[in-house]
Amino acid sequence: MKLDKKYLIFLVKFFAIFLFLEFFVFGTNLTFLQEFIAKTQADFLGLRYVNNLIFVSDGIFEIVPECTGIVSASILASIIFSMKKPEMKKKFFIFGLGFVLLFIVNYLRVLSIIWVGMEFGIENAELLHITSWFVSSGLVLGLWYYFTKRITGEKNLSGFL
Repeated sequence: MKLDKKYLIFLVKFFAIFLFLEFFVFGTNLTFLQEFIAKTQADFLGLRYVNNLIFVSDGIFEIVPECTGIVSASILASIIFSMKKPEMKKKFFIFGLGFVLLFIVNYLRVLSIIWVGMEFGIENAELLHITSWFVSSGLVLGLWYYFTKRITGEKNLSGFL
């Protein structure tokens, strides 16, 4: 099977951007964001917290960089900025809108996981954690595809490359 040149270029750009952003994300101190999420969610649910740790009756939730939505945003940025279309201004618009949506969805996802852990136990929260990550990832990709199609007027994915 021969890989079309435009797909190869996309893959190289995607992984280059993604790796750069991953090194940036994990090299950046996100403590302020992790603690913000922990504090606001613990306060909302009436739970005790210390820094980025939230305490429930049968365990502790630790809000780590992956809980902030920044990693998902780096995947979104890698997809958007690896494509030839749309033009750069629209790419920044799509990314900005996607970033805000991702942060909100991710915040609510983490809140629901902690609530399930509080009400139904850590084991059930872990199951929701895994399931919700896949569902939200699929939702992000679906929304990106839908809005990029609408903005570019392209009928299929190969038109973005």
